[in-house]
Amino acid sequence: MKKLLWEAVSIIAAVVVAFLPPPDGLERNAMVVLGLLLWAIINWIAKTMPDFIVALVMCCMWVLTGIIPLEQALTGFSNSTVWLLVGALGFGTAIAKSGLLSRVALGVMKICPATFSGQVLALIGAGTIIGPFIPSTTAKVSIAGAMSTGIGKQLGFEPRSKGMAGIWCAMYTGFTLNAPIFLTSSFFAYLLLGLLPEKDQTLFTFGYWLKAALPWGIFILIVSFFVIRLMYGPKEKRTISKDEINKELEALGPMKKNEKIVLAVLAVCGFFLVMERTLGVSSTITFLLALCVLMALNVITVEDYNKGISWGLITFAGVVINLGSVLSEVKFDTWISNTFGPYMAGLVGNPYLFVAVVAVAVLLVRFVIVDYLTCFTLFLVILTPFCVDARMSPWIVAFCAYVVCQPWFVKYQNINFLAAYSSAGGDQMINHNYTIGYCLIFHIVAILGLVLSVPYWRFLGLIA
Repeated sequence: MKKLLWEAVSIIAAVVVAFLPPPDGLERNAMVVLGLLLWAIINWIAKTMPDFIVALVMCCMWVLTGIIPLEQALTGFSNSTVWLLVGALGFGTAIAKSGLLSRVALGVMKICPATFSGQVLALIGAGTIIGPFIPSTTAKVSIAGAMSTGIGKQLGFEPRSKGMAGIWCAMYTGFTLNAPIFLTSSFFAYLLLGLLPEKDQTLFTFGYWLKAALPWGIFILIVSFFVIRLMYGPKEKRTISKDEINKELEALGPMKKNEKIVLAVLAVCGFFLVMERTLGVSSTITFLLALCVLMALNVITVEDYNKGISWGLITFAGVVINLGSVLSEVKFDTWISNTFGPYMAGLVGNPYLFVAVVAVAVLLVRFVIVDYLTCFTLFLVILTPFCVDARMSPWIVAFCAYVVCQPWFVKYQNINFLAAYSSAGGDQMINHNYTIGYCLIFHIVAILGLVLSVPYWRFLGLIA
C-alpha cells in the first residue's frame, strides 16, 4: 500500500509538471521530460521498484511521447563507460573469487607493526592498495569487515568497545572512504565519468583522475590515520600476535594457479591503465580484454560472469548516462544556465566557496536521498551548465559529490556501511554510536581537503 501511494504521488506530480505552462525558453517537450524525471526521482527515493526498472520506464516514455527517437534514447548503452563497467566488474569478480584480495590484505597486516597504530595503518593501506583493482566497495568490505574485528580481538578489545570501533573505522576508511583517489576503486566513479561532457570523459583517464585526486588523497590518508589514533587509540600499549595472521595465510596455502593468472593479468592491466594516454589504448578495451582472457582461461565461468556483474546497474547506467543529452535536446541546460546563471555566478566564481557548498549540500541531501546514483545524477545535471559557463570542469562537482557520498550518521543512509557493519559482526561487535564522531570529523576533513585542492586544480587547468 505504501508503494502504491508513492506511485500515485509520483504520477500526479509528473502529470502536473508536464502540463504546466512552459516558462520562457522552454517548450512543451521540455516540461514532459521534466515531469518524467520528477516521476523517476520520486520512485528512486521511495524505492517503489528497482532503480533500473524506473530508468527503463523513463527511457521508454521518452520514445512513446515522441520526444526522443528510439535510437537516440538508447545511445547511452553504446557509451564506453557502460562497457568499462562490464569489464571492470567482471575483472573484480575474478580477483575476489581467486582469493588474491584476502592474501594481499593479510600480507600488508603482517608487514605492519603489531600495535594498534600499526594495524590501523595496515587496514588503511591494504584498502587503498587493493581498491583500484576491485570496483565493488561492497565486495571489499564484506571480506575486510570480518578481518577488522579479528584484529580487534587480537588486540584485546572487547566487543562494542571504543577500540573495536576504531579498528572498524580504519577498515572502512581504507576499503571505502579512500575510493575517490582512483577511478577504478568503485563503479560510482565510472557512472560519474559517464555523466560528464564528452570532453571531460576523454580527459579523465585512470592516470589523469589519479593526478587530479592526488592532493586530496594524500591529505585524507595522513589525517585519517592520526584522527583514528587520537580518537580510538588505547591508553596502554597493546600488541597482537602475528601468529593468527600467519595461520590465516597458511590456511590459504601457496598461491594457486588462478591467483597467479589474475596477478599476471593485473600487472598487465596496471601498465596499460597508467599508460592509457601515451599508448592510446582505452581503459575500456583494457578491462574488456582482461575479462576475455580470464574467461578463456576459466578463472571465471559463464555463471560467475552472469552473477558477478550487476546487470541492473549496467541498465541503470545506460539510461542515466544519456539523461544529460536528453535534457540538452529539449534545451533544459540552456534554460537553467540563462535563468539561474546570474545568481550562481558569484558562487561558481569563488571555487573555494563553491566546492565547500556543493560538498555540504550533497552530504545533507544524503539524509533524504539514500540512493547514491540518484544523488550524483541530480547534482551533475543541475550544476554542469554553470561549471561550463564558468570554465570549470564539471569533474570537480562530481568529485565533491563522490568524496561525501558514504556517510553513516544514521544506518539507513548507506548500503555500503550496512555491508561493512554486518560483515564485522553488526551490533554485537561494533557500537555504531562510537563511529558517528569519526564520521563527522572525516567529512569535515574531506571537505577541507577539497578546498585545499583548489589551487592545484587551477594549476591543472580544471578551473579557469
